[in-house]
Amino acid sequence: MSIQMKYSLVFFVTLALVAGSFVAGLTTLRDQVLRNEAEAVADQVISFRAWVAGTGMIWVDKLAPGFTDFLAEKKTAHGSFYGKNPALATRELSTIANKTALRATFLVTSDEYRQPANKPDAFESSAIAAFKSDRDLTYVDGYQGNTYRYARPIFVKKGCLKCHGNPKDAPPEVIAKYGSDKAFGYKVGDVRGIISVKLPAITWQGILPIMSNPIAITLLVLAFLLNFIFTKRVIIKRLVNLTNDATAVAKGKLSTTMDYTDPGKSNDEIDHAYHAVNLLKKSMIIIMKRAKKK
Repeated sequence: MSIQMKYSLVFFVTLALVAGSFVAGLTTLRDQVLRNEAEAVADQVISFRAWVAGTGMIWVDKLAPGFTDFLAEKKTAHGSFYGKNPALATRELSTIANKTALRATFLVTSDEYRQPANKPDAFESSAIAAFKSDRDLTYVDGYQGNTYRYARPIFVKKGCLKCHGNPKDAPPEVIAKYGSDKAFGYKVGDVRGIISVKLPAITWQGILPIMSNPIAITLLVLAFLLNFIFTKRVIIKRLVNLTNDATAVAKGKLSTTMDYTDPGKSNDEIDHAYHAVNLLKKSMIIIMKRAKKK
């Protein structure tokens, strides 16, 4: 292969490696963006649960359509009030949020769930098991088709033991509603469950239009043209001239002019090669002159 062909091959291989590095970087960036978004959702859910848990239970004076479940009822002179514990309030929040969400949906679930609607799927069950086996694990994530999945553990705190510790200490309304066998026996620090977040994955179909914007394409074309012109005019053309001049000297045309910059003023290897050929030409001139004198 010619030097130009070899250089073009190296250029395209380099371009492919750069593109591969760019794709790897985009993949990492995509994962981080989705993880940050999921973490923000999980943070809000945890804050909401902490707010409800701080009051023990929130009370409403009427039940909204579709949200008629409650843990306790308190009758007053002004009417009935209905109590919703942190788990119930969070479930209703997720129902509302998931119906209106443009991107993220979430669910609070556990392997010891009390509501059938909170039953974990395969990813969530696997995440719960992972958190229980490794207490230092802060999250589990992955992809299912075009969906990004994220899970964060929920640990039992002291205030949780009232409803999830010894069933003998649980409020009567909890036993009446859920029984005394499900989701009891926890200790402080145990993994109670997870916050599971779903997000639509950022696909390559969505990334490609960003990568193929006019500015990126123009810069790529300019890079190719710059390399092509540099190789063609600065390297290949000068090597061809050097070859022709060296061939002319070898054929005895010692008047051939060498057009180059002195090596003392240049770091260009082609200038150094030219200088070597020029020295050879001068040596041949000296030899020819000595031969004529004899």
